Amino acid sequence: MIVKMHKYLIYGTQAEIERFFPLAQKAGFLEFIGPSQKRALEMPENAKTILSAMKVAKHHFIDPKEVFSPFSPLEIAKKILELQGHLESLFEEQRLLSQEMARIAIFGHFSKDDLFQIEQEGQRILQFFCMKSSLARESELPEELILVGTEYDLDYFVSVNREKKKYPKMIEILIDRPIGELRKRLGVVREDIVKKETDLRGFCNALPILEQGFSECLNEYTLRLAQHEAVDPINGGIFAIEAWVPVNRVQALYGLVSGMQVHCEPIAVESQDRIPTCIENKGLSKLGEDLIYIYDTPSPNDQDPSSWVLWFFALFFAMIISDAGYGLLFLMAALFMKWKIPRKASASLHRFTKLFTILSLSCILWGCATASFFGLEIGPNSPFRKMSFIHGLAVKKAEYHLKEKDDVYRGIAKDFPPVEQAVDGHDFLIKTAYLKEGRTKYRALEEFYNNILLELSLVVGILHLSLSFLRWTLRNPAGLGWICFMMGGYLFCPTYLEATTIANFILIASKPLAKILGLQLLCVGPAIVLIVSFLQRKGWNSFFELTHGIQVFSDILSYLRLYALALAGMVMAETVNTTLGIDMGVIGTIFVVLFGHFVNVNLSLMSAAIHGLRLNFLEWYRYSFEGGGRLFNPLRIRK
Repeated sequence: MIVKMHKYLIYGTQAEIERFFPLAQKAGFLEFIGPSQKRALEMPENAKTILSAMKVAKHHFIDPKEVFSPFSPLEIAKKILELQGHLESLFEEQRLLSQEMARIAIFGHFSKDDLFQIEQEGQRILQFFCMKSSLARESELPEELILVGTEYDLDYFVSVNREKKKYPKMIEILIDRPIGELRKRLGVVREDIVKKETDLRGFCNALPILEQGFSECLNEYTLRLAQHEAVDPINGGIFAIEAWVPVNRVQALYGLVSGMQVHCEPIAVESQDRIPTCIENKGLSKLGEDLIYIYDTPSPNDQDPSSWVLWFFALFFAMIISDAGYGLLFLMAALFMKWKIPRKASASLHRFTKLFTILSLSCILWGCATASFFGLEIGPNSPFRKMSFIHGLAVKKAEYHLKEKDDVYRGIAKDFPPVEQAVDGHDFLIKTAYLKEGRTKYRALEEFYNNILLELSLVVGILHLSLSFLRWTLRNPAGLGWICFMMGGYLFCPTYLEATTIANFILIASKPLAKILGLQLLCVGPAIVLIVSFLQRKGWNSFFELTHGIQVFSDILSYLRLYALALAGMVMAETVNTTLGIDMGVIGTIFVVLFGHFVNVNLSLMSAAIHGLRLNFLEWYRYSFEGGGRLFNPLRIRK
């Protein structure tokens, strides 16, 4: 539910400022409006320090059951940052040592002292050089150069001379520490790294203490920020500040200021004010509220779409998955999550578990309604199929054609003569059996199922869009005309195509009646749109409203994705069960079937989530959602 907002001016004596704002923060229903020309306060350094430490701690946190530390959050944060700084220095030194060892490894192990002694006693200077192997082969090298070895297309040399020399096309290698000293130092560095990482993990284990400390710093900062926004109109006498208040908290505001030298008065909302959107939901509606934030925040003038989005998302999700077996897997995963997630976990995580449970149950219900279970071929005489909703509609459709003896009946009877002896709709479906790759198929059953699922997708789309138009009837009465247009198209177009719809065979509207009524609605709908638009706009621009018919038509066709994605998932599941495991042995067949279903489940899950939300956020929002809102953000104690 979107709560209407009021704007209030709150003023009082300066002596009450330190008392009023902490109480307002504890109450948590006032969003203060500060003057734009005031410079905002900087976040305290303590909060920045703790926040930086939290970013480090999240990489090392091991989530213990109990957390205890004798240090304060700030002390823990400083220890973490200090250890992290030491670790970064040690890792950098380790990297440099490794590079230096790789650079001089070819010269082998020697002592720096021995080298110095040789130079002193022999009056000779040892130098180290490298040169490209290709150049070394082409050049005449001096006799004093001794080839040590070749690595990475480089030749390495040692020279012994009375004085330092330079050789053309050679690079002298300076060795400050021989490889033995480097290895020794590298071992010490690695030991220090292990020790520092152990100490760091110990302090990072106190991440909950850091989070609590950061919340306290943040609460103190937001409190001081709100006090800073208050103005002093008479230089030292009183303070004044404006605030947004939900209409259902106005009485609480008067109760808050009672007993203090603070007063509040409602003031007019100015044209440049951006009114915040305050949404208050409980129970299942809160799950839908989480979903709507994925796309946009409603405008204060919108009606809360939380419940609508939740239930239609569950329906679309189930129609795309369209398998009771997959829904059962989802339900098991949801129950496992509910069992493993601790009670102290965030409320959003618990709500996600509830949402996943609802989606799982909706998949099971729709899967039972469409007689689909892991893509298995279930015979038409199975109780599971006979009790399904889709089979009931198929039987009704078969009975209709059996009674009418129309073109559909004659076409099927030509290919399957036993159909002429069918006694009812179920018998009609069974008598269209044929063999395909050693398995029994039923032509009428497959065709009727596919046609009904396709039609149900369009019917759901028309219903969904009609509800969207109805929600904004007071703002856009022309939506009633588009509802008539959609209903007329559903009734008339099948008769033009000589198709049989659900409305025909469940005796809501016969084909002649549907043709007449549908044509009338197709004419009446745009007429309503034109008249209403002319009354609202009073100009030739009202005729442009008729061009929205193309958009409405394309939006209805968008719901065909429900059928297409469901059909793709069912075909892939059936293929996995019947084709992929052939001639692979027992183990190979089990592996391929499990892997195939795993891939299909993941693809179906992504499709259901993306397109289930898309039909709400794009097609449905288009006609009943303004959006672009800003969430109500009151001064409150954050946890």
